[in-house]
Parts: sequence; C-alpha cells; structure tokens
Amino acid sequence: MFIEVSEQAFLNFFQSDPTPFVSNSFLKINESKVDKIIRFVDDTEKPELGFVAGIRDHKLLSPYSAPFGGFHFKKQNIYSERIDIFIVSMKEFFYDNNFESLKIVLPPDLYHQTFNAKCINSLFRAGFKSAIPEVTSWIDLREFDGRYTQKNSREYYRQAERNKLVFSYTDNENDKVEIYELIKENRAKFGRPIYMTLNDIKLTGSIWPVDFFKVTTPENNIVSGGIFYRFHNEICFAVFWGDNEEGRSLRAMDYMLLNLWTYYKKFGFNFIDLGISTENSVPNTGLLRFKETHEAQSSLKYTFELTR
Repeated sequence: MFIEVSEQAFLNFFQSDPTPFVSNSFLKINESKVDKIIRFVDDTEKPELGFVAGIRDHKLLSPYSAPFGGFHFKKQNIYSERIDIFIVSMKEFFYDNNFESLKIVLPPDLYHQTFNAKCINSLFRAGFKSAIPEVTSWIDLREFDGRYTQKNSREYYRQAERNKLVFSYTDNENDKVEIYELIKENRAKFGRPIYMTLNDIKLTGSIWPVDFFKVTTPENNIVSGGIFYRFHNEICFAVFWGDNEEGRSLRAMDYMLLNLWTYYKKFGFNFIDLGISTENSVPNTGLLRFKETHEAQSSLKYTFELTR
C-alpha cells in the first residue's frame, strides 16, 4: 500500500536522504514553487520506501525545482517485489485522485546504481512511459591522478600555464556577482538559459556549502568561473560553469577544470556530478565531448511519466 503521512512522520521514518535534492531542507526552501508537498510511505510497520512530490496545477512532480528527484529507501538491496508493490500503489493513487500527470526524474546511477536498476525496471513494467534518457556525466576522482589523460587537453592546460592564469576559490561578493554574470552570458551565447538567479543560489547556500571559483589573468580579469555544491559526503555537484571570449583564447576552462578536480580530490570527495549534456534528450555534442576529454564518464538519466 501507499499512504500519505505528515512531514514529521516521514522524517521519523527516513532520517537520511539518498540524494540532497530530495532532502526535507531542500524541498522546503523551494516549497513556494508548488501548491503543496505530499509525502508517502509503504504501509508497513517499518516503512522501507518513501516518495515526496510537489503538486502544481494538479500534477505530481518529483522534482519540482531540481535536476532530479526520486524515491527514499532504507537500503539498496531492498527486495524488488517491495518496489513493485510500492510503484503499483503509487499508480493507483494517481488514478484514484484524478491527477493530470505524474513525472519522476530519477538520479544518475552515480548516487545509487543498484536501487536505480530495480526501480527503472519496475517503472517500465508498471506502465510508466520513459522519455528518451538524458546523457549525464561525472568525474571519478578516485582514478584522477592530477593530470589529463587526453593529449590535447594536456597541451591546452600547458598553454593556459604559459598565459600565467591563476585559479582560486573566492568568497568575495563582488566576485560572485561577476562569476554569475559571466556564466549567464556564456550560457545565453550557446542557447542554454540559466534558471536560477544568484539569490536562488545563495539561498541554497543556507543548507549546504556553495563554492565559487574563478580563473584570472595577470591583469586580474576574471575569464572563467564555476559554481559548485558540496552537498554530499562523497559527491559534489557542478551547478554552472563558463568562460568569456578572452578566457576561451587563453584556455581558461581547461585550466580551471584540472584545478577543480585537484581541489575536490584533496578535499576528500570521490566524485563530481557534472550534470546532463543533452537538451530535450538530444546530445550537445560539443559539451559532451568537452566533458569526456576532461576525464568525465557518461551514463543515462531516466524520466518517467504517467498521464491520463
């Protein structure tokens, strides 16, 4: 069975979160973006499965303001039959309450591959429709040895060194504004809108650390920047990055990324989630190639939907 519970009851059942984007603190700071948040668990004495969704325009959404949502679970090796029962019950709830649609974007396998495999299999068998999966990428810092493995990337990094670029973390508010505006202009140029304001990013910084990085020229001009979440004990998340015209000719991104991988490896992280490299499921060939020639691995991220 699939029963609705209060916020406090859900928190009592699930005292840890499989990903930060389904944590109560993150959901609450974005609560204004939906009409209501609802929480469900399996109807057993000790629930092992849970689901939180936002309701907007009579649609169930997970996530409603994040790259992905998904399920809560107590352990990855939960029986697949339990997942089946939960998902079928969720489907019945959807139809019984006359929702227009139910959309679930699952996290990349990077976060919990074993549970994802069973969940994806169950959603398909329950009749959920899948959009074409997105291609998502990440860095495995456990295998990173402080250098690029691709010859061209190594040469671009050496060019950046010869240009005397400087990489640094910054906590300066003026730098943060400049970095955000640089990234915003970069994304606009390539037809990739930015959906978060700088204030949105700073608000997220109230629940986990948000890091700002810059690459500067000898004249102290910022030519590339990056914004990252430290929201997980093993994984950090690339929110946005970009360069400007001056930085592109100086190889500022090649310089910044190697320094970022080194920075977070020294910080004790095992992975960096670089997010998707697709637009409406169509690969952005240049972006995907850029990530993969700078040490990234790629896999699929699934979206499932029910409609009436």
